[in-house]
Amino acid sequence: MHVQTTAIMRGHVVQPCVKRAVGSPSMGGSAETAAPRLVATEPPPDHYYADNLLLLLESVHRQYDDLLTPEERAFGATVAALSDEAQRLFARLIGRKGPVVRVDTLAYREVPRCDEALGELVEAGLVLACPEAPVEALLGRGRRAELERWYPVEAPAGRKDALVDAILARYPETVVRSRFAWHCPWVTLAAPERLELYRLLFFGDRRSDLAAFVVRDLGIVRYENYALCRERRLFPDRAALDAWLALARIGDYVEELGAAPQPEPAALVVEALWHPARARLLERRRSRILNRLARRLERSGALDDALTCYARSTASPARERTARILKRLGDDAGLEGLRVTMRERPRSALERDFAERFGAPRAAPQYAIDDFAWDPSYATRVEAAAAETLAARGGDVWHLENALPLGLFGLAYWEWVFAPVDGVFVNAFQNAPIDLFWPDFFATRRGLCDDPLALDDASLRAAMLATAESRRGIANRLVDWRALDAGTLHRVLAGIPMADVRRLLAIVAEDLDRARTGFPDLTAVYEDGSYEFAEVKGPTDQLRRHQRLWIDRLRAADLPVRVLRFR
Repeated sequence: MHVQTTAIMRGHVVQPCVKRAVGSPSMGGSAETAAPRLVATEPPPDHYYADNLLLLLESVHRQYDDLLTPEERAFGATVAALSDEAQRLFARLIGRKGPVVRVDTLAYREVPRCDEALGELVEAGLVLACPEAPVEALLGRGRRAELERWYPVEAPAGRKDALVDAILARYPETVVRSRFAWHCPWVTLAAPERLELYRLLFFGDRRSDLAAFVVRDLGIVRYENYALCRERRLFPDRAALDAWLALARIGDYVEELGAAPQPEPAALVVEALWHPARARLLERRRSRILNRLARRLERSGALDDALTCYARSTASPARERTARILKRLGDDAGLEGLRVTMRERPRSALERDFAERFGAPRAAPQYAIDDFAWDPSYATRVEAAAAETLAARGGDVWHLENALPLGLFGLAYWEWVFAPVDGVFVNAFQNAPIDLFWPDFFATRRGLCDDPLALDDASLRAAMLATAESRRGIANRLVDWRALDAGTLHRVLAGIPMADVRRLLAIVAEDLDRARTGFPDLTAVYEDGSYEFAEVKGPTDQLRRHQRLWIDRLRAADLPVRVLRFR
């Protein structure tokens, strides 16, 4: 047994809520051993991928051992008890595209006795040898020349899918499987749902995989020093975990219903999701499933069913979509009542803005629009041409778009982003908390963090620069370090008065999710002490909704903004 596997066998291990060192691999707060560093031009250490898998399993046991069933716990223990080569092969196998994997493709430098290792995995019950599998999946793993030899049939030349169709039309499924097994044995994971559960508990979702370790160990990304512990884990108890898994199954079922769900199965989904969940994570997931189903019902013309579905959701854009359906149905009274609710009790700034604008005549723009002649021979984008035009005044011009407001906000509110809130930091590879763009992001942190806008101008500027210096290169979803390099940041904070920076940060804080898109393309700081933001439009471009919202908010805050339009 490899030396790093033994910890998983110790049973219940409760970790104190301590901070993980930046870049440390440990999920329990320990930095006992440094993660192996990879060199892109060199092969990784022999046990590298296996070590990452074992770390994932051990971390899940540390955090969630009290929630796991005996069968779920045994999965991790079984992997830990394998020989080195079997662990290495299993770590490689789970990264392969499944569910069917050809045995003749299992060739790895670190597993010289692959047949023995594979036999050990089969004996341990982790892998199944040639189990019944969908014939389409099997034939999809065969090369065209192989299939033509194994299954003689008349088929059009060139297209493999036509050959597969011809084979399925000619041969019974039992014959397809038996011939494939004779010529090319395959394996599948015996219990993929166990591995999926461990991934969920480690990463907090079902999409992430062990590639996150590679990105870190290549030095591509460094992560902040945030606390990971049982007390703040994603799922506080088994009931919460089972509820999430149930929602995941319902979400998968909604995907199976397709683009035009039938009324009966859609109604069953709504019934299953009728009541809001108390936990933030579960309620957000429940409402997003409802929104996804409702949108498909809406697009397929089942408007009444869509309205029922949207009505059970507490997440945007449910009420916005409801308003659009009511307008389409001619329900003016219902629409006006909903607009009043959205204005008085908005779920977000974006929803409030929608309620104020929807159905009202579009007002003429109140911001400056400067027209320029566009020469089709320009060998550049309109943004570059506009930047040259502004720079001619004397000063610096950057094409930053939303990297500016989000980056400044990320520096000012760094403590808020990485605050120790329950259930928002799940693993060592996060550049933001799970709830960063949720409507209640600020409400959950007000008692934990000081508002940086309470600082005086000099202190706020110094704090932002100090954060940039001490955290530069550490992953923060709000901060694009390439865009806000040290020189750019210093020039921007020197050229934009801190009173205006405050107003800009306040706009972002109104609705962090809305602030992600639509900010003007260019930021210009001039030698005469002035500055401005400029949205650039080409001959056929129009302002989009989020761009108009940003321009309106900047104007309302008395921040200089204009549109440069090339015709």
